[in-house]
Parts: sequence; structure tokens; C-alpha cells
Amino acid sequence: MKGICSRRSFLKVLGAGAVGAIASACAATPTPQVIEKEVTVVVQGTPQVVKETVVVAAGPSGKPLLRFFMYNFDPWLQALPKIFSDFEQEVGTAEVKLESAPWDQFWPRFESQAAAGIAPDLQIGDPFKVARYCDKGVYLNIDPYIERDGVDLAQWYPVTIEACRFEKETGLMGRGPVFGLPATYVGTVTYYNKDLFDEAGVGYPNEDWTRLEFQDAAVKLTKDANGKRGDEAGFDPENVAVYGCSTIGGYATAVHLWNNGGGLVSDDQKECWIDKPESIEIFQWLADLIHKYHCNPAPAWFQGQPDVFLTQKIAMKLDGTWNLDYYVEKLTFNWDIAVVPKGTKGLPRITYAGTNTLHIFSGTKYPDQSWDLLKFMAGPGGMKYFMKTGTPCLIAAAESEEYLTGKPEHRRVAIEIGSYARTYYPHLGNDRWKEIYNQEIQALYLGEKSAEEVCRTICEKINPILKEIARA
Repeated sequence: MKGICSRRSFLKVLGAGAVGAIASACAATPTPQVIEKEVTVVVQGTPQVVKETVVVAAGPSGKPLLRFFMYNFDPWLQALPKIFSDFEQEVGTAEVKLESAPWDQFWPRFESQAAAGIAPDLQIGDPFKVARYCDKGVYLNIDPYIERDGVDLAQWYPVTIEACRFEKETGLMGRGPVFGLPATYVGTVTYYNKDLFDEAGVGYPNEDWTRLEFQDAAVKLTKDANGKRGDEAGFDPENVAVYGCSTIGGYATAVHLWNNGGGLVSDDQKECWIDKPESIEIFQWLADLIHKYHCNPAPAWFQGQPDVFLTQKIAMKLDGTWNLDYYVEKLTFNWDIAVVPKGTKGLPRITYAGTNTLHIFSGTKYPDQSWDLLKFMAGPGGMKYFMKTGTPCLIAAAESEEYLTGKPEHRRVAIEIGSYARTYYPHLGNDRWKEIYNQEIQALYLGEKSAEEVCRTICEKINPILKEIARA
């Protein structure tokens, strides 16, 4: 009967000597508590008063009900309920409720609820925002739990644990206390369509290839509507059917900059590096891929189209390993992954690697139970599902036969990137200056300004921001 405590549960809580726990365990499901708060948040630069309403209650069993917040990403929305069900059965210290929202609504909603003190107990993080939330005290410092439970952080790839560290004194990621744990391990690799390579008679990417060999392959892989290749007389750049490459924007651009000795900003985030000669060289090369060699589409070309690698309109691309298992399921042609190309200055290869982080809201009413869930998700319990949504951060899971077996042939490339990778989001305030960078760089790709002019303009605009946010 509902509300009647069984003998087994009674003896269990009696042995714990907790009168309050007995009352909770034997009571009927508590009445939900509705909390409403008004809070002022900044939306697109304009302060707005937002009314937040949440329902706080115990689960049907009378245990604490943890809220986990996730943006709309189908692989995770399918995996999380399975993880939560296993947690409830195997650990059982709480029940879990999944809440979700579209990406563009997710962050404003989280920030407004956090400001009101009623944010979900746990949430997915994003590298773009981790430093900000750590600095504001929104995310819980979990070092005390790690020390208490003797958690060995060496179980996870170092680059993924570094993505959870933040040092308030310097505003730098990768050092200081730990504010979360990693889930899926992601990074930049080269995806390539083997059928299109074979058709063009181009050799597959290898360990030694450079960006100029990448360029040469991209030109030969590019084909117009009449079947003319990018290096053939009569090629029509206004009527391209297949582009040889996609390697402009975000992580891909950063990877080429690093491999040429350049970058976006210095490691201490005190100086803009976009106008360094090594960086200008790369930005001009990227613009040339569009306007001179016609082997990479302009960014606007992608708008409104489905995944162009899936539709075979792109022969190869630098992109994230988060696509790996999605492509295993969806791609009907022969394909594989390879390392990113090296630079031309004899430097060691560098790529991007990071992680989808998991965090506890510092204002949670259930920190111990939230830690139980966080530890479960980042451990073997969660990784058996996360390995289907990306590369698992837990080394044992990534090195398992279950993960390494199957397509693509060189799947191991996805787990080896951490040994020669760096992060794209290293510091507090990167969200501010990257907005300017992303906006201003478009003039280069549209062919409106030279690389030197655009790069100098960007540094003039973001150096004051870097100076403002620089710390010790």
C-alpha cells in the first residue's frame, strides 16, 4: 500500500539511527514545492527581468530528486535516461529528472535560474563558458569530494581533466581546483571520403602530410559540374559540385595557426597573436583556399544545407570526433579518419582536444547526492553509454575492445589526439573577445579585406579586452 513502510526498509533506516530518515522513508510521496523568483539577467546586452519557476520535490521513493539540465542533442538525450536509470538502481542515493532546452535557450535559462539560486543540481558544461561559471562561483569546487573518496584523476585523459580546472587568481583554465568531471573526449581530426579520393586518384592522408600536401589534395579532389578537376584547364569555379576540403572556422583554423607557430592569443591571454606574421600567413592561406584555389567553400555556402560530408559535397574536412559514431551509423560510402596535417615549419603536430564537462551547481540542496551522480556518470557506469556519443574520457573505456572495434578503420586516431593536443578555450573572458574575432574575420572570407588588414583590426579591438581581464 502507498505510504506504508516495509519491514525491510524500516530496519534499514533504524540501523542508521536516523529518525528523520525513518519518517522520510516511510512517508507518502511529498507534495511538490513550487518556487517562483524574479531575477535581472542580461540578454544580448540588454538587462531584462525574468521570472523563473521550478518545482522542487523528492522523487516517488521519497529520495532526493536531482535535476540534470541538458541542451537538445539527441545522442545525449537518448543516453542520459539510461545512465540515470542505472544510477538509481546501482547507487540509489537519489532519483534523477532530465530537463532540456534548445541550445540558444539553454544558457540564458541556466544563468537566470542560477542567479535566482534555483538552477538544476547538475548540468552539461561547455568549454566556451566553463571559466566564467567557475569564476562566478556557479559551479561547485569538487576537490574536497575527490580527496575524501580518493578518486584517482589519472583514470581520465589528462587533457580532459585540465578542461575541468580553473585558477581564479590568474583566470586560466588547466590549473587550479577541479570544478567538474569529463564525459566525452573530443578533438579535431581529418575525415575523408575514400571513394572520392579513389575516384580522383589521390593518396589517402598519412602521418607525414603537411598543410601544403593537404592543399594539393584538396585542389585535385575539387570537381565542377562538368567533371573538371580543380587543377585542370577549363575548371569552372562558379559551378563546383564537390569541394576538396572544409577547413575554415573554429577548431580547424586554430589547428592550422598552432601548426604554423601562430595562434589567436598568447597562452597567458595577455596578448593578441592574430596579427603575428605566422598567423597572418595562415589566415591568408585560408582565404586563398576559397578565392584562389576554389577548393574550400566560403562559410556562407554551408548555411541552410544538411551535413555536406554526409551528402558527399565535401571530400575531406577537419572536424570534431563527436561525429564519429553518428557517421558510423549514417554514412553509406567508404570513409576514414586521419591526423590533422602538420605545418611547414618543422614543428611537432598540434591538434585540438577537450571534453564535454559535467558540473554540480554550487547552490544545490543535495551536494552529496549530486557528487554520487557526477562520479557515476564520469565513471564506468556512464562511459558505457557515452562511448556511443563520442570518445569516452575514461581511459579504460576508450582503450576497450568494445570502443575500438568497428568502423572507421583508424578509430584509434580519435583517442591518440590527447598526446599532441591543446585546448581552444584556455581562459576567462574568451567568450568576449571571440565574439569580435568571429565577426571581424568574415571580411577576409568574403574577400572584402586582406588578411593583414583584418588581423590588425581584430587585435586593435581585442587587446583592450585582454588587458582588462588579465590577472596575475
